[in-house]
Amino acid sequence: MDIRRISPFLTSLIAASSFALTSLSSVAQTSGQFLDQVVVVVNKQVITALDLQRRERFLLAQIKRSNQVMPDAQTLSAAVLERAVFEALMLQQAAAQGLMPSDELVQQTIADNALQSGLDLNHFISRIEQSGVSAAEYAADLKNDMAISIVREKNLQSKLKITDAEVDRFLKDPQSGIKQEFSVQALFIAKTEGASPTENTRRREQAMAILASAKGANNSAAFAALQNGLISNPDTSAVNHTVDLGYRALDKLPELYSRAVDNMAVGETSTLLESSAGYYILRLNAKRSVLPQVQQTKVRHILLRIPNPSDESTVLDQIKRLYDRLTLNIDLFPILARQFSQDGSAPAGGDLGWAMPGDMVPEFERTMDVLKEGEMALPLRTQFGWHILQVLERKVSDLPQDRLRARARSLLRARKQEDALTDWLEQLKAQAYIEYKR
Repeated sequence: MDIRRISPFLTSLIAASSFALTSLSSVAQTSGQFLDQVVVVVNKQVITALDLQRRERFLLAQIKRSNQVMPDAQTLSAAVLERAVFEALMLQQAAAQGLMPSDELVQQTIADNALQSGLDLNHFISRIEQSGVSAAEYAADLKNDMAISIVREKNLQSKLKITDAEVDRFLKDPQSGIKQEFSVQALFIAKTEGASPTENTRRREQAMAILASAKGANNSAAFAALQNGLISNPDTSAVNHTVDLGYRALDKLPELYSRAVDNMAVGETSTLLESSAGYYILRLNAKRSVLPQVQQTKVRHILLRIPNPSDESTVLDQIKRLYDRLTLNIDLFPILARQFSQDGSAPAGGDLGWAMPGDMVPEFERTMDVLKEGEMALPLRTQFGWHILQVLERKVSDLPQDRLRARARSLLRARKQEDALTDWLEQLKAQAYIEYKR
């Protein structure tokens, strides 16, 4: 089965950050014993019917929770089967390349997941087991997830490199949200209406002579001064005017100008441009990027960390007491931040400076975005602990160039990722021994 035949449904599943499931035993126990059917062999690993049934149930639950369009049964079964094959291939690669995470790292990740869920470890495991998955199965699934993520990143890294030239091209694309504006001077030499071929030839020669002078003008003032000298010369009196067009986007320039200017360097003079009305000589004085504007928020916070899951309620009580004090006197915020906050911003009274979209973790940013200037939020839980945050000011400003280029790289990388992943998986599949039993 070709992965491209069931794309994009399958590729969206493969590209998910977490999707591995542990294989079930090839012999299952029910009300009676029966031999589980082998559906496919991937190198020396078997994938069984019970394994695929479990995967299908898990995937159906995922689709329902995310409100995605439910595929038909045939597409779903085909996707589950191929997904199982690709997972097996990637896990085999992870093992061969020594990229399987240690059991200690898996256990630490489980503890981190519990902390982020606001539960102590025992309650977290209990909730998992209530969903029908044992603690051992959850740990094995997580280990496979982590291994697949690591091996996928390692093998796709070289294919997802974005060059500076690619970023430059992207930023010139109007769809990137960036506009280039060009400062242009134009010198116009009119043609004589109804002139003979001889006169037209003579006029073109005059224009070429003017072009030679224009190329010697090393700044915009020298270029503009050409007009005075040329008009006083009877042989070049066809020079009608020079015009400084100021800054304009390409789509605001005459098409004849825009085609030339787009390929010119700053300080460069164009070749001789011709239309039915006459000849044009352009000089590109400067160009600039008109950057997209973003809202920035000046915010401060108090952070209390949670050393252990068992300390959650104690920390929550403490943050509530601080919040109650601040509701009575908000001017105490910097004092309490310096005294209690467990964050690098504490010496500055909790001041986090100006934050741009994407700077903060999602739950912090969502809360911050709905507050008015001067407003304080109720205590907020993130992966770092419990926060009290206050929005101080807001402003709209241009997106800095470094942020702009970083955003462009991220978007370009995302565009490449699906094709790179598909190609890599097909390569793994082509090199493997795969036997479908049905």
